[in-house]
Amino acid sequence: MKHLSRIFKQVIVIAPILWLLELFQNRLYFLATGKWGWIYPGSPYHWFSFETLPNWGLSVVVIYIVYRSWFIPKYTSALKRILVIGIMGVILEYANGFAYHHVTGSYLFIWEASKLKYIDFIAIPMWWFNAAVYHFLSCKLLNLHR
Repeated sequence: MKHLSRIFKQVIVIAPILWLLELFQNRLYFLATGKWGWIYPGSPYHWFSFETLPNWGLSVVVIYIVYRSWFIPKYTSALKRILVIGIMGVILEYANGFAYHHVTGSYLFIWEASKLKYIDFIAIPMWWFNAAVYHFLSCKLLNLHR
């Protein structure tokens, strides 16, 4: 029961922060290149979508499970945690875009400049930053793993 409480706290606190970070990263990409890094075809705003909030909640749950079952018992260093979670996030983002497209027939998001369509390689450092933010918030600032 305490794990459900911890997961709930993380989803309520960290998922919206990561969603806002996603918006900020897309905005920075736009400022740097003059194009959006990814767009949301079904959103009236085009450069962000509220539909991705549940995905961030699911991401937080997956990251929490990896932390509790793998990183914490093995005393994995913070740097290794961030590197692994970042790569895992890129894979999950691609899988999420692929699954959403093939299940619903529409796109949740598209990386227009990428041949991969659901992700681009520029997302790797973005996901490493997201992983660092998760680690800082959950382990250092809010102590949500104990």
